[in-house]
Amino acid sequence: MKSKRQVIFLDSTGWNQYNSYTVPDQPMPLPENQKEKEEALEKIEEEALPEKVGVTGKEIAFLVIILVLVSVLVVFFLAREKERERSPSIKIITEGDRAPAFRLPTSEGHFVNLSDYRGKVVMVHFWATWCPPCVDEMPELEALHRQLKGKDFELLAISVDEGGSGIVTAFMKKHGLSYPVLLDPARSISGLYGTFKFPETYIVDRNGVVAYKAIGSREWTMPVNRNIVENIIVQR
Repeated sequence: MKSKRQVIFLDSTGWNQYNSYTVPDQPMPLPENQKEKEEALEKIEEEALPEKVGVTGKEIAFLVIILVLVSVLVVFFLAREKERERSPSIKIITEGDRAPAFRLPTSEGHFVNLSDYRGKVVMVHFWATWCPPCVDEMPELEALHRQLKGKDFELLAISVDEGGSGIVTAFMKKHGLSYPVLLDPARSISGLYGTFKFPETYIVDRNGVVAYKAIGSREWTMPVNRNIVENIIVQR
């Protein structure tokens, strides 16, 4: 039996051994088999507790990651919207559009305006020395330039190389190219035309309107491609 504590009741006559009784200080012991069951249940709960805590921790971590990703996406889209508000929308110049005017320096240092060639057919060609398709196309452009030179046709090759005239001039000499090259290292004019992949070519007619646009390189000496240029030249 477990220990008992004595509870004393006092009355007006004073204390005596007959007006007190004892109550159990702790509950009576359980039967042995019941005690084993409770101990087993307590052990199972103790073992399951870390697992429960671990699952909860993983769920919290997952929610935190989701919230961070959502926050990043929200910030990104808000920044992009603000950038759109600050910057005018970019127009992709295509056939039928008036060719945007420009003024650019040549590799020799003097400036050229597109308007200087009004009344002629002008091939405006965007390229770069680091662009393999551009490099492959250069001999074709040189041959076309020599064949159509003096027939109201002009080729203006606009380089977007950031290195400037030094790199471009060395490249032209190495490959024996004679047509005029203009410099657009900031890509302001290529951006004005909506050109971001190179090479791209715009054939501007005598009235300053884009009559043909080519995305990517072309074999300009092939009859089918040369005829495109010559048909624009013969139009008045």
